[in-house]
Amino acid sequence: MTPAERRRAILDLLETQGEKSVEELARHFGVSQVTIRNDLASLEARGLVQRTYGGAVPVRKVLFNPSFEEKWRHRLEAKQAIARKALSFIQEGDTLILDAGSTTLALARLLKDRFNKLFILTNSIPLALELQGSGLDLMVLGGTMRHHSLALIGPATVRTLAWYRADKAFLGATGVDERGYSTPNPLEAETKRAMLEAAGSAYVLADSSKLGRPTLARFADLQEAVLITDSEADAGVVAKIRAAGAVIEVADLDLTREAKLKAVTRRGLGGKE
Repeated sequence: MTPAERRRAILDLLETQGEKSVEELARHFGVSQVTIRNDLASLEARGLVQRTYGGAVPVRKVLFNPSFEEKWRHRLEAKQAIARKALSFIQEGDTLILDAGSTTLALARLLKDRFNKLFILTNSIPLALELQGSGLDLMVLGGTMRHHSLALIGPATVRTLAWYRADKAFLGATGVDERGYSTPNPLEAETKRAMLEAAGSAYVLADSSKLGRPTLARFADLQEAVLITDSEADAGVVAKIRAAGAVIEVADLDLTREAKLKAVTRRGLGGKE
């Protein structure tokens, strides 16, 4: 495991299990306490953790908006699994709304290899760049750009969405709890709400680290969208969200890992992926 991989794994562990001591982390990863302290110093410098006496805690998402690149790297395997699960709800010829975000970007990367005829509306600059040259019809929604996420949001985006109707919308969420789906930014929440209202059906793509952690601005009730998450979600949290009315689809991370292992094995034997 490289230092970068270990630091991502440390962050995942802190976000799923809460505060950990340096001793616990050193034992878990089989490295020295000095190495863990260096890892935590690096994560703290990037605003991802807060060091405590003898350990560290994750910085809550409500207080922290990571850069788009950081979001993309974080829990990438789970996002890819969720994106593959989302594919099963899309048909050739659909009109789709794709929200800005790292998980919807993972979905876009799959769409261009699976479909020949789709019409896609998006407020994401990275997603639009990903789909350029794919042959799929694409409309980029106008609006004010959020620099950390490269998303177009605000009144202009909402007004544009009011003119269109899509078959399905695939939205991101920073928080999911019994009260619904949320995001830290009120303007972003208004944009997501307009996307949901413009679509016949809606799906929220949220990895398990988002569950049970509400953020500032709620944009939808649980019953208004299907939640697609990954199989590492806490069973108790999932049960509470489901009891509150959510329809939940779970992407199996074990199947994803098995597929990756087979692909690596084929490459190693000289086969095609």
